[in-house]
Amino acid sequence: MSLLFTQDWDVIRGQEDAYAQFVTRSFIPECDRLGLQSVGGYYVAVGIGPKVISVKSAPSLSALTAAMSDPRFGALKRALRDYVVNYSSKILEPALLRGKGDYAIQKGVWKYNLYYDVAPERREEYEGFLRSEYLPALEALDYVEVTQGWNVLIGGFSEAILELTFRDSVDIGRLLGNPSFREVTYTLCRDYVRNYKSRILRTTERFDEPRWFRL
Repeated sequence: MSLLFTQDWDVIRGQEDAYAQFVTRSFIPECDRLGLQSVGGYYVAVGIGPKVISVKSAPSLSALTAAMSDPRFGALKRALRDYVVNYSSKILEPALLRGKGDYAIQKGVWKYNLYYDVAPERREEYEGFLRSEYLPALEALDYVEVTQGWNVLIGGFSEAILELTFRDSVDIGRLLGNPSFREVTYTLCRDYVRNYKSRILRTTERFDEPRWFRL
């Protein structure tokens, strides 16, 4: 599976329309030409951090490094700064479902992402718990898709991310109220991880969708 390069930001108030035009006409096409394929755009509906997330994929770390080292990428990022604030980025590698294939563009979905650091003294036990208890508890629910687990190679505010996908925001509420999920998550936080956080994301359909920036 490819690496992901995510960029987070907030759109400057009053710049929504100019930002939308820049992203559609310049940012996405130029990133694609550099080898950074656009595979997702999300709005953070609930949780910490900047509200807009752009997701690109690259086939390898060397390809990603080459794209980011290209002067055109630097110019593109500087141009983006005319429209956004609170910019940050991170590089993710797949850590859970390694044979799943490339990250696919998803439209009309919701995400419930878990962010945490693995307790250093419990790393081996953590992976066993994830596969024997945590994931089976999720897979037993027909309204949840375990999309991927990620290691954060560079950037971000956590070491690991677990990405869950839903067709409807109501299903996220069903998950959060599910006794089995609550129990295994309590065990995860108590015994295996630190600095646990979560966010609810909504796909923007297109990066230039201004309604999400005005919520």
